[in-house]
Amino acid sequence: MALTTLLLDKYGPFMDLQELADLLRLKKTSLYQQIYLGQLDIPHIKRGKKYLFPTSETADFLQNQMQ
Repeated sequence: MALTTLLLDKYGPFMDLQELADLLRLKKTSLYQQIYLGQLDIPHIKRGKKYLFPTSETADFLQNQMQ
């Protein structure tokens, strides 16, 4: 739960692609490519031209990957 709280305080309810790239220390283009190929397992929605990632679900995903 601590990771979820930290991320919600920093990013709010949704993160954009640049914020996720900074968090994961990846390039934005790498994330775009993973989305395009269907390889990104982090839940996301597309709102217009922008991809949004629910912060709490992203935190849950990261915690599951660390275990």
